[in-house]
Amino acid sequence: MAEVRMANVTKIFPGDVVAVKDINIDVKDKEFLVLVGPSGCGKSTTLRMVAGLEEVTEGEIYIGDRLVNDVPPKDRDIAMVFQNYALYPHMTVYKNMAFGLKLRKFRKDEIDRRVREAAEILGITDLLDRRPKALSGGQRQRVAVGRAIVRKPKVFLFDEPLSNLDAKLRVQMRAELIKLHSKLQTTVIYVTHDQVEAMTMGSRIAVMKDGIIQQIDSPLSLYNKPVNKFVAGFIGSPPMNFMEGIIEVKDEDVFFNEGNIKVKVPQEFAAALRPYNNQTVTFGIRPEDIYIAGYGEPETGTAKVKSKVEIIEPMGAEIYVYLTTGKTPFVARIDAHVPVALDEMKTLAFDMKKTHFFDNTTEKTIV
Repeated sequence: MAEVRMANVTKIFPGDVVAVKDINIDVKDKEFLVLVGPSGCGKSTTLRMVAGLEEVTEGEIYIGDRLVNDVPPKDRDIAMVFQNYALYPHMTVYKNMAFGLKLRKFRKDEIDRRVREAAEILGITDLLDRRPKALSGGQRQRVAVGRAIVRKPKVFLFDEPLSNLDAKLRVQMRAELIKLHSKLQTTVIYVTHDQVEAMTMGSRIAVMKDGIIQQIDSPLSLYNKPVNKFVAGFIGSPPMNFMEGIIEVKDEDVFFNEGNIKVKVPQEFAAALRPYNNQTVTFGIRPEDIYIAGYGEPETGTAKVKSKVEIIEPMGAEIYVYLTTGKTPFVARIDAHVPVALDEMKTLAFDMKKTHFFDNTTEKTIV
């Protein structure tokens, strides 16, 4: 296997369209790195530059110790799984998986061994004689992965391979790809727009926006310590609640005042927020850190807020409750057994120790 290193990589398309700007990523050997971000953020373009399907405008890409900027895709020792699987419809599963090895002049017995070994790993041995039109979406996805496995490449590249599957099958295939990575011990770069997919699969995640890496970190670090408002809002489902308000310093205490909501800032946050006295900042709190008062909130460190219930979404073991307090709508993620009803007023408990504050000018995290 091998490391992948991108040093100051930029991609500019005709018309001075900057798709990727000054990317620096070191993908460790055997790591599962996920590139995640909204559509048009440059994640697939980044992957295609690693694959050699797009030329690098500026910067360098290394696979292992080898500079591959001018190396054609077939010589980079990578294997790529595309969103649409790209299977040959006139070939059987066996021939689809064997085709790349046949082009590379592998012996027939070696091709057969590799194809059957990959089919065994993926549980598709009984499908080898079928053609793609006779396969379900999940089976086609396995064949596409199998075609990559038989190559035994240094690096696997996945470009949103689960986006064409239904929700239940996506969950199943996520688990299977995680197990496959553990078994093969390969270097993987995986592109997705689905932050849940990124959180569950990646050992590290690179969050992208407008062609720029916002933050690279472990899933839990991204979730608990986002570097800016974009990362905080993108990672998490439902997303973090944001509201703008004024910081007010009164003697030893610091308050956040939204107009209809006024809460005391935890003492450990006060020093970082004092310089923002009388300035507008953005307050962030995740839905799971909002409680209906009297139902499981922390014993200390909460702030009480009265709100009106606007929408209730039952999710099974939990419910999403959409509320408003004056001008600000927000959502709470609470236990399904907590009694709530439409249009009623509820007292909420904000877990203030789990809150975040963002600079309104830079959108960077203050605390």
